[in-house]
Amino acid sequence: MKRIVMIFFLLSLLLIGCSNQEDLYSGTLEGEEIPILSEVGGTIIDLSVEEGSQVKKGDILAKVDDRILQAQLNEAKSAAEVAKANLDEAKAGTRNQEIKKTLSSLEQINAEKNQLLVQDKKADENISLRKAQYDQIASLLASARKTLDYQKEKLKELEDSNAPESQLKAQQEAINQAEGQVNSLSAQLRQMEVQYQMAKQDKESIQAQINEVNAQKKAQEAQLDLLKEGATPYTISRLYHQWAQALAHQEQAKIQLEKATITAPIDGIVLRKNISIHETVKPNYQLFTLLNPKKLNVKVYIPENKLNQVKIGNPALLRVDAYPNKTFKGKITFISDQAEYTPQNVQTPDERTKLVFEVVVEPTDGWNELKPGMPVDLTFDEGDHQ
Repeated sequence: MKRIVMIFFLLSLLLIGCSNQEDLYSGTLEGEEIPILSEVGGTIIDLSVEEGSQVKKGDILAKVDDRILQAQLNEAKSAAEVAKANLDEAKAGTRNQEIKKTLSSLEQINAEKNQLLVQDKKADENISLRKAQYDQIASLLASARKTLDYQKEKLKELEDSNAPESQLKAQQEAINQAEGQVNSLSAQLRQMEVQYQMAKQDKESIQAQINEVNAQKKAQEAQLDLLKEGATPYTISRLYHQWAQALAHQEQAKIQLEKATITAPIDGIVLRKNISIHETVKPNYQLFTLLNPKKLNVKVYIPENKLNQVKIGNPALLRVDAYPNKTFKGKITFISDQAEYTPQNVQTPDERTKLVFEVVVEPTDGWNELKPGMPVDLTFDEGDHQ
């Protein structure tokens, strides 16, 4: 009888322990993903990182060809300098030597512009030449591909007709030659595409210089008119505003130039790289995806009947396999208001058919130990439930 009582007592303790056991939820640590977008368009001329690279805030990730942006900044600087000189000269009063100096500057500007126009014409001719060469190689490549298809089809016909081995070998050699021609022309076409893009960039660079010279010429002509007419208070006020506007344009050009160098906004890891060297990108193109390892979270899925036990801000306890004897603290930062079926990566079909709510937990300590990708088991601290 005493033995039966003892067994009953032990079973009661076991049932009480099981009823107090905390619910255990599992998930995987994820890091915040940050898209890195291009703010200016152009050709990638430097690529400093690969996927998996660890970077510090401010590290250079890539550079866009900034020749045109540099020319635009130089143009803006020149315009600002001319505007300031015009303002200073208007305040100082008109002198004959200043008129002569301005006329001389105009002559130099016109000579420089004529040289640039000659270069611009040659750039147009170079673009036309590269385009014609590209089209010619593209046509040859298309023809070579048709020849390769024909030779392959002919080999199939010979095989179907049980042609002699010598004839099959000769046909295979013809296929090899056709494939070699296709590969050679493909390489030439890629090289010609690079040369064609470079020719267009040279044209854009020259055009930017022409715009700069035109701005200088316009400013000098305005200065000449001012020197001949003499300055009035209204003229000085207008020149001051022109100078202020030129400084604003200069600052804008400087900011655009700085955008050609893409830097890391945080300490992180390059998760994905979507570009290659010499590739041409447009503004707002996603160049990289950075992983922020210091902003971690884990998603778990709570059954509907357990939803009343959690709320945003509640604490949680996290455990990972890498530190089996250590418990990390966390807190609930998100609770979905929409029920969903358990995600497909859950092991059993029975579990996948249950309706659950997504809950996101962020660790509040252990950033040096916890890493993205670690499996996590967590429980919720029921002491804070209300």
